[in-house]
Amino acid sequence: MKRSIALCALALAATGAVAQSGAFQPMKPVTLIVPYSAGGGTDAVGRLFAKELGELWGQPVLVDNRTGASGVIGSTVVAKAVPDGQTLLLSVASIAINPYLIAKLPYDTKKDFTPITPLAKPVVVMVGSPELKAKDIKTFIALAKAEPGKHSFASSEPSTRLYGERLAKAAGIKLVHVPYKGAGQWMTDVASNVVDTGFASITSAQPMMQDGRLKILGIATAQRSNMMPNVPTFREQGISDLESKSWYGLFGPGHLPAATVSAIHADVMKVLSKPAVKAKLESLGAEPGGEAPDAFTKRFQRELVEYGELTRELGIQVDQQEGTK
Repeated sequence: MKRSIALCALALAATGAVAQSGAFQPMKPVTLIVPYSAGGGTDAVGRLFAKELGELWGQPVLVDNRTGASGVIGSTVVAKAVPDGQTLLLSVASIAINPYLIAKLPYDTKKDFTPITPLAKPVVVMVGSPELKAKDIKTFIALAKAEPGKHSFASSEPSTRLYGERLAKAAGIKLVHVPYKGAGQWMTDVASNVVDTGFASITSAQPMMQDGRLKILGIATAQRSNMMPNVPTFREQGISDLESKSWYGLFGPGHLPAATVSAIHADVMKVLSKPAVKAKLESLGAEPGGEAPDAFTKRFQRELVEYGELTRELGIQVDQQEGTK
């Protein structure tokens, strides 16, 4: 046991001794908080960039999966961290939705995070149980209209939940929302016909789609994807304004210095310029990110307003429990 600990310490020391070639120069290992479970899309993208950025920085980037409360538990760690770039957050758009779904957040979403850049932009698909008597969204809507309230959709965080809520409103159908703590859990239940459908990034759903455990009903892109050219888009099936605007966004604590933000963004761009990284993202069903910090900040602030309007329009009730529970 002592020998293993010593070897780990030597490995960390050796990693730290590697010459730093990045614009950001961390003095110790960097922690990347992923507020969702291991094995999901956010985790896969986070681990890809952790490896690449760690090589640039000459310091390990340690992925820390802090799950729970729709991403709030992990986000809180970053919100309360020292703004020096040593603790970063990788989140999906749920961070901009939680203020309207959870009554008592332990942070101020507008002030306690510094948007840096989207690392990647995932493509969202609607998946169903192999036993579901629907081959696409159109036939699923027909089923749901014939049996109001008897069909369900699952989600593990607010951004994908809103796809189900918006589909129900647009199609004039009643669906039962079934919440889960992790995407892997609900996808397993959809595959087992416990729940009918769900919405997920291709990055998360790909393993089960490839082996046939999940049926693909539609894809939330403006045009058909090269990855699955035979799958019709939502718009082709009569559901407009539901194209994916999702992102895997990199954030620091609030008041992260502009120089640090610029340096980290510059290093993300170096990683994204690698053909192998682009190929890996494509294989995960995601497009490269890299949006400039100013532009991403404006997008984030705009979406904070838009999601507030959307949740009120959909009539989604606020959870009165604290977000850390």
